[in-house]
Amino acid sequence: MTALDRRTFLRALGLAPLVALEGCATELLRTTARSQIEYGPATFEVSARSALVWHRLSAPGRVQIEYTAVGGGPARTPPVDVTADSDLTATVALEGLVANREYECRALVQGASDPGPVGRFRTAPVAASEFTFAWSADLEAGHQPFTLFDTIARRRPSFLAFLGDTVYADVPRTSFEPTLTYYRYKHRENRDDRHLARCLATTPVYAMWDDHEVQNDFNGTNPFIPQGRQAFGEYWPVSGTDTLYRRFAWGAGADFFALDVRQYRSPQSEPDGPKKTMLGARQKAWLKDSLRASRAPAKFLLSSVPLQGPWGADRWAGYATERDELLKFLRDERIRGVIVLSGDVHTAVDIELDGGPREFIAGPLGALPSCRIVPRIRALLEASGRFFICDAFNYGLVTVKPQASPPEVEVQYVDAADVVRYTTRVPLT
Repeated sequence: MTALDRRTFLRALGLAPLVALEGCATELLRTTARSQIEYGPATFEVSARSALVWHRLSAPGRVQIEYTAVGGGPARTPPVDVTADSDLTATVALEGLVANREYECRALVQGASDPGPVGRFRTAPVAASEFTFAWSADLEAGHQPFTLFDTIARRRPSFLAFLGDTVYADVPRTSFEPTLTYYRYKHRENRDDRHLARCLATTPVYAMWDDHEVQNDFNGTNPFIPQGRQAFGEYWPVSGTDTLYRRFAWGAGADFFALDVRQYRSPQSEPDGPKKTMLGARQKAWLKDSLRASRAPAKFLLSSVPLQGPWGADRWAGYATERDELLKFLRDERIRGVIVLSGDVHTAVDIELDGGPREFIAGPLGALPSCRIVPRIRALLEASGRFFICDAFNYGLVTVKPQASPPEVEVQYVDAADVVRYTTRVPLT
């Protein structure tokens, strides 16, 4: 889609002519020297009928979103107040959207002469149809510029599943402060990157946190969870608040189950057994019920830490009793088409183990790759005989083909040079 210039966009929304607009005193727009939009737009939690549109202002104010479906008429949300209580972030819900339709949106700030930049997104379809999405994890400010996001945006996925470590709040350790003020600062530090900003303006995101949004390897006993969770929700909004785990669909062809493996987990130091949990009783029951209810041919478990393989006590390997319970549940219930997507270990790996679903690990987006942290990991990965990337930034690209016979997904790994390093197909049977 060609970019709308300022005059064309305003005309489409019934705000033209621009000269006349700027000469008018309206409740929403008053002539000032500059826009108050510091970051944004970005879109989150896009579904067939709704979306969350995000901005951050440079000062307290009032903002509303103008949006239009390409080829359709304009609409405008009611204005909302933006205050320091949300660190000047504004998340505005768009409702009543049309499925499988391209939209453009931008913010109007009271007291600003110019509207904000244009954001674009496409709503989810209702029927089962082919689509592509991306996933990865791990983004640390010291690795800016985040040029990998340019390659994601060029490939135009339907959305990005960002599976944790959206910031490294505890890096560097010498300056880490587990306060709401500091967590917010670390999120703003990443949002300063222009490559990330451009990608967020055109690629919807479903985000989940991992440990570095609060503190390395944190579990449910960490006293700073509320502060880290609040900052995460302000900068990576989700449909819920304290309950970050959720289910979403992209048409009838694929269901997604985003797992929160941090704030409900038992301490890593506890001995493994039936009482040790990664998910907590409520989330685990929700997951089982949701998987039973799903009729989509593709069912993606989104876990910020690897489910399978010997990845250490902080991952599912340290909670093996509960992990094995879930794998047994999938077998006993004969739930087909399950694929696990994960991150966290700064390595891209294709894992196929007996008795478990296919798992693909991706990352890092912009953090130190594992073979630069621990060089001996390369020999271990080579000995496994599996595909891996341990020395480059990367992300996964998944194409869901529910109408193929049989239904299948294609998984590719792409590096920062926009080179496809690996391609494989998984039947959904």
